[in-house]
Amino acid sequence: MSQSETEPLRLIAVVAMASNRVIGKDGGLPWHLPEDLKFFKKLTSGGTIVMGRKTYQSIGRPLPKRRNIVLSRSLETAPEGCELAASIDDIPLAGDVFIIGGAQIYAALLDRLDEIILTHVFEAYDGDTFLPEFEASFEQSEILMTTDEFEVRRYRRSRVSAAS
Repeated sequence: MSQSETEPLRLIAVVAMASNRVIGKDGGLPWHLPEDLKFFKKLTSGGTIVMGRKTYQSIGRPLPKRRNIVLSRSLETAPEGCELAASIDDIPLAGDVFIIGGAQIYAALLDRLDEIILTHVFEAYDGDTFLPEFEASFEQSEILMTTDEFEVRRYRRSRVSAAS
């Protein structure tokens, strides 16, 4: 059996959100948190990351030591160093796959996410991009890291439906 047949797919969103749900401003992050960037790099290195076209364009290059997949219906060719797909269902995936944005991708995949690794930035920031509501379907399971500026929280999909 191949690894893709034995290892189940787990979709994990990785996102940083300000206290007012802001996740972006003018195509980038409205804050600079080096410790969070180090955490993100350690978490995702060696793995598969999936991002939307706008997120890829804001980063400007494939992230090293990762399989980079760009979801887009408008791009005709894959950016250099990346794979291109119109849908997550178009890609053979197994194991932990990290969804890294943006807001449209989080919203489109919310019902399929197994976990959310959320950097909760304590301060409110001005921005134009917001994280969709997810709390009704997920429960916080642990705090992975805490600093003076933020804490990293792991949320797992709730076993109880939001309707009950």
